[in-house]
Amino acid sequence: EVVWIAGGDQANYITEWTGTPVQDALNQHVAAGKPIGGTSAGLAVLTQFVYSALGSQGITSADALADPYNKYNTFARDFVYVPHLQGTIADTHFAARDRMGRTIGFLCRIQVQGWSAKPRAIAVSEETAILIDQKGVGAVIGLNSAYFIEAPGAPEVCSPGLPLTYRKVAVRRVGAGDSFDVADWRGNAGTAYTVTAEAGVLSSSQPGGSVY
Repeated sequence: EVVWIAGGDQANYITEWTGTPVQDALNQHVAAGKPIGGTSAGLAVLTQFVYSALGSQGITSADALADPYNKYNTFARDFVYVPHLQGTIADTHFAARDRMGRTIGFLCRIQVQGWSAKPRAIAVSEETAILIDQKGVGAVIGLNSAYFIEAPGAPEVCSPGLPLTYRKVAVRRVGAGDSFDVADWRGNAGTAYTVTAEAGVLSSSQPGGSVY
């Protein structure tokens, strides 16, 4: 059998399922080697680190870049233990809703809080999915791209009330039909580049400067 967690508002899953038999059942299902998946909010709760969306509104890239400690930037962790998703945080509707800035804001908070020395993010575009097999290899399917993002270490500036500076965050954009080894965090398909947040402003090493 497969467990599929629907989209909507991940704050409901975090607040209503944490510490309940539902959370236990999800973890037992994964531990038994059975498939689990989700879309949008349902994907967001599968990674080790979770943007929990507990504020009255979602965090935007502009908000997170201006102040990574914005009150809407809320987190949970270890909701479901999926082995190949340890050390990662997820984001969805990625390019369509311009979420690169907030994802980099997530990474800075995870690093500064001591959860991971080199935090990683898996970001998925709309009408796109990543199918991760038992070996940890993720196949990208659908119409658009997935993004595998790794911070280089500590941010230069990630403090309350200050715009974010986080330089040379590594990005690999992988299109449909290609794959990325999530377990070993490596892959040759797609396009590799870096994105820098400098005093809250994003730039990219790609020709033309697109962060996507």
